[in-house]
Amino acid sequence: MSDALKIDKIFADNLGTAFGGCVRDQSLTLFSREIPRAAGVAWNPLPFFGREAKTRFKARWAALLQGVGLWAALAAIPELAADEKLSRKISSQMQAYTDAVLKASLLDQLTADEIRDYNLLRQRFMRIAVQKSPAPSKDVFARAFISAVTGRSPAEAPTDRVLALSEQIGLAHSLFTKLADTCRREPLSYERASKKKAA
Repeated sequence: MSDALKIDKIFADNLGTAFGGCVRDQSLTLFSREIPRAAGVAWNPLPFFGREAKTRFKARWAALLQGVGLWAALAAIPELAADEKLSRKISSQMQAYTDAVLKASLLDQLTADEIRDYNLLRQRFMRIAVQKSPAPSKDVFARAFISAVTGRSPAEAPTDRVLALSEQIGLAHSLFTKLADTCRREPLSYERASKKKAA
């Protein structure tokens, strides 16, 4: 790779922003009712019923997606995994941008306790993304998420639920991986974003 396309803090910052947008899309516009079904959570098909419970679930899913996104980024781009400063950079930028773009549509609908729960869960999923043992996997993330929504130990998660949710997590991981590959090939990903607003 040429110096002009060096994986550095600017690239990590831009990738974090792109991943934050991907978290937003997967939490809102691309969100599927198959996800709560896979987790064993009741989901009222009528849009205006159970809104608070749906919002809480989507916030938890967004927290998980940020961990899955970090896992995908570190796996797809070894330079990020090899440099702790770069991995922290993508993590912090993804979190900041995710919170900004989900604020009005999701996070502002949560109570103070639910925001605390969201932040704690996000920290938990971020730790899973970088842990060495056990290594991050769809199964580990699925068990942790089911634990979050049921209040039970990850080890108690039913196997059928783990398998079903692992499939949904795999889809999310694949989307993040494709985005990471696209960003890596895009020269603009290596340039500092302009602060000027489009005319």
